[in-house]
Amino acid sequence: MGFDPDALHRQLLRLPRPAGWCVAFSGGLDSSVLLHALAGLRERLDVPLRALHVHHGLLPEAEAWTAHCRRVCEALEVPLTVLQPEWRPRPGESLEAEAREARYRALGEALGRDEMLLLAQHRDDQAETLLLQLLRGAGIQGLAGMPRCRRWGRGWQARPLLDFDREALRRWAQQEGLSWVEDPSNADLRFDRNFIRHRVMPLLRERWPAASRSIAGSAGHLADSLARLEAAVAADLAACRRGHRLSVAALQALPPRHRPEVLRAWLREQGQRPPPRRRLTEFLRQLEAAGPDAAPRLDWEQVCLRPYRDRLWLLPRALPTPPAGPLAWSGEEVLALPGAGGRLRRRPAATGIPDHCWAQRRVTVRWQVAGVRCRLPGGRGGRGLRKLCQAAGVPSWVRPWLPLVFVEETLAAVPGVAACEVPAPQAGEPCWEIVWEGRPDWLQFEEETDGIP
Repeated sequence: MGFDPDALHRQLLRLPRPAGWCVAFSGGLDSSVLLHALAGLRERLDVPLRALHVHHGLLPEAEAWTAHCRRVCEALEVPLTVLQPEWRPRPGESLEAEAREARYRALGEALGRDEMLLLAQHRDDQAETLLLQLLRGAGIQGLAGMPRCRRWGRGWQARPLLDFDREALRRWAQQEGLSWVEDPSNADLRFDRNFIRHRVMPLLRERWPAASRSIAGSAGHLADSLARLEAAVAADLAACRRGHRLSVAALQALPPRHRPEVLRAWLREQGQRPPPRRRLTEFLRQLEAAGPDAAPRLDWEQVCLRPYRDRLWLLPRALPTPPAGPLAWSGEEVLALPGAGGRLRRRPAATGIPDHCWAQRRVTVRWQVAGVRCRLPGGRGGRGLRKLCQAAGVPSWVRPWLPLVFVEETLAAVPGVAACEVPAPQAGEPCWEIVWEGRPDWLQFEEETDGIP
């Protein structure tokens, strides 16, 4: 298919109407063609047009490329924002992959609400992507290639050039007398994509001239199949979802081949890159075989999966050190807790810690007090903290962070877990109950004090 602005406009009409068009402009051939063609369509676009350039600083030419992009956008009267993300490659990670993630993260943060980020990947890029994913042993999600359009961050992300090949874009750029920058790293055969582009694809086209079209077409067919699969996975995920967590029993009720896909979908929903399929499948096998006291755990990157009762939790891989205490509480409405512990709020209640305890500065907050017991109101006896946590469904990793509210040396409340017996109020004296707020997700739990025996 030949390229011109009219052909591009027909592709744009297939996309959702955005609040504005935003071009990821590197200054290379592809994004230069996209930006110039869009600038020519400005009166027909009917929404604002702007450009984003990521100055990654990886190569000495980066400063000159940024200057080139500024000149082009000034000539086209297109507003340009230059982004300079701060990032450092992690040991053992691909420099290429890390730079790509940093670039997309910066673009996502700069995208306005309901703006459409337009990326300049074309049909040859799509074909290269599918071959690369095949060689990596990817599943259907990888083999579906780059999506044409999807919700992304606060807005949208689209690739309106996927029906045009690189040569069609080059012919139009030369016809229009465009200038662009050449990234020397694109010729470096140490990178897998460049090897496929410069060595593999020419051989395939020599034998099958329409190789790029056919391969990219296969990616399109797989994308259609992926959409149907995702709809089925979404239905299974809805059946397993319990608030922010997954029900282990509901997950295990699914056919074994469905479970990894549901878990992967949930992890992506939580903003996490799933672990390798082999490790995920082994974790699910261990989870099914685990006895009542076993707790298999899957660690990867900076997170981990752990079961507790019938819930599957996504937690930080390394939890911070819990507070040591004690912390005096003089009666202010809100008490900030150390570290990630959130805050305690006192609020008026019919029963609770009487006002005179605060006035006499007898209230403190402590953590991990050995052998502590809670005398339950109404003469219901005493319970150790461990039994209280079991009854309230508090996971083991949360327990060191539980704020224990004392009146002198007597445990008065474990917020979200139990209210204990406290000194009697004087006639007409206000009382205060304690609420634990502002906790990160890994410190949340089902607050059920009714189950205390």
